[in-house]
Amino acid sequence: MGLIAVTDIVEECSSYESGVKVYEAVKAQLAMGEQVSLSFKGISSVSTSFVNAAFIDLLQDFDFETIKSRLRFVDTNRAINDGIKRRFTFEVDRIKRAVA
Repeated sequence: MGLIAVTDIVEECSSYESGVKVYEAVKAQLAMGEQVSLSFKGISSVSTSFVNAAFIDLLQDFDFETIKSRLRFVDTNRAINDGIKRRFTFEVDRIKRAVA
């Protein structure tokens, strides 16, 4: 299992550009079949644009079940968890409606 510290990749989690950097690191690990733990130690909040770039864009490369089973978020807080969960829920529901 790979541990990726967000602060090793970006200084902040408020822009789409910083999300793209995290996306690239996470995607590389998932593409190798790895389990990934992503540490938010030292990060107090994330923007929607960061979450979209870092995590929602993964839905173009992997199905939600793969992401859910192989990506873990550690050293987070309620605001970070809620933001990520809310965006995934919205996008997964949107994809399901589009397929139906």
